Amino acid sequence: MSFLSELFGTEKPIIGLVHIQPLPGDPFYKGEGMDAVIGRARADLEALQNGGIDGVLFTNEFSMPYEKHVSPVTLASMGLVIGALKSSIRVPFGAEAIFDGDATIALCAATEADFTRCLFTGVWAGDFGMVEGILQ
Repeated sequence: MSFLSELFGTEKPIIGLVHIQPLPGDPFYKGEGMDAVIGRARADLEALQNGGIDGVLFTNEFSMPYEKHVSPVTLASMGLVIGALKSSIRVPFGAEAIFDGDATIALCAATEADFTRCLFTGVWAGDFGMVEGILQ
């Protein structure tokens, strides 16, 4: 049995993404408070789970511009969001602090995530140009 089958119950899981809204410290954060950010993430989580996804990944998709070293306030805010929703998560979940492998590992450890995705090594060419994975 493969890792995918063991974790998700299928070889080809559908993983839904909860794109966490802008967080304190992000340029597009409007100051609406963390309850609003958590509320939006909760609505997305419920919609994804009710839609039948096999897993869910929480990301700081709206923390633009992405940082190679995610700020402590971003990491703390992401942990707060995931922690607030943990009792509502009914499928395996993962977390990613975009572009920061060290922060991603820390976030996954703190939230007891089941999996992750992140650029840990090498170079990736994407819409932001060349991005280099740097683990410290």
